[in-house]
Amino acid sequence: MNMKTLFISLCILLFSAALTAQTVNSASCKSRANLLSGKENGKIQITLPESVVKENVEDYGKYYLKMFTVNFDEKTHLATFNMVTNDENSRRVILRFLSANQIQSVVVENKVFTLGDFYDNFLK
Repeated sequence: MNMKTLFISLCILLFSAALTAQTVNSASCKSRANLLSGKENGKIQITLPESVVKENVEDYGKYYLKMFTVNFDEKTHLATFNMVTNDENSRRVILRFLSANQIQSVVVENKVFTLGDFYDNFLK
């Protein structure tokens, strides 16, 4: 195998790997202060990625009605979680909702948090 063939094979391999790589879906929050205020008053706001549509929010949200309801603005993708019982365990269930929507991280003030770190820093 000559160098040209090896180089072409390597390029094809890298290109196909890039095509099949999973994209990380991230949600975002306005600010740390907004999150902490939402935690206190039981109205937590998270902007969901463009991949999440109203049908997703409605379908997954119906499973968690004992913990929270979700209002979703289709234009801004802002989801407002209205806590039924505003405690740590109920807020932890928000992570299940985010996971169901293929969200793997949350960006707060330009810092990326895994879902577990997001909970520990802002919802616990």
